[in-house]
Amino acid sequence: MQGRDLTFFAQAAGMNFEPAPGAIANGLQIADKLPIHQPTWYFIYLFTLAGLIAWIRLYYGNILVQTVEAATNYQATSKMYNDNSLLKKQLDRFLHLVYFFSIAFFLLVLEQQKGFHPFDLKGPWLLLFNLGLLTGLFLFRVVLHSITGLLFNCVGTVREYLYNMFIFNKLLGLSVLPFIFLLLYTPEVLQKILFWVSVLVASGIIFMRLIRGLVFSYRKDISIFYMFLYLCALEISPLVLLYRWLEGML
Repeated sequence: MQGRDLTFFAQAAGMNFEPAPGAIANGLQIADKLPIHQPTWYFIYLFTLAGLIAWIRLYYGNILVQTVEAATNYQATSKMYNDNSLLKKQLDRFLHLVYFFSIAFFLLVLEQQKGFHPFDLKGPWLLLFNLGLLTGLFLFRVVLHSITGLLFNCVGTVREYLYNMFIFNKLLGLSVLPFIFLLLYTPEVLQKILFWVSVLVASGIIFMRLIRGLVFSYRKDISIFYMFLYLCALEISPLVLLYRWLEGML
């Protein structure tokens, strides 16, 4: 910045002038301190999502505390599952929306960080791809579990299991939103640290979900062996297939 100004002034005056190395270094330091610019639609999207969460918080109470309690306390989840009130059903729908839109954008940020663009999609199109992928996986799991419940005559148990698993979807959607802001609007050095912190937080929530699956099987007197087979067939295998599919596009 400063070095360029001095060079321009010298050229305009007809002088043969080269900026001092210190001036160039100072210019680079100033450039490093300039504000980080992101596409405007990023801010609009995140501001709208934060506004939705604020609105949910205003009308439905401290949703983060409730979700964390349900994720760490099986009895709290059972109580919420047995609550068939319209208010609870509305809250579940809104939190699912937060999950889809928050995780889709979080994946977009991670994909931008790693330079991963499936089908050469970028920007809003990549976000729509992530939304479609998340929605497809969600519906696939619901349909697959519903068929399993019908085949083994345990529809009620399967529905309660899905509710227990979706608690962690809601927690994940609420937890990653602060990291999205930090990954987008912090210096590059901090971004690298925050990237791995956000991945660890997401991995921790997924691990908690697996633990809840084991707790659920114990509470419902389901054999650990059958629960292990179930986790491999309906939980882990789809993720492995998705990973191999995405790996083939790299």
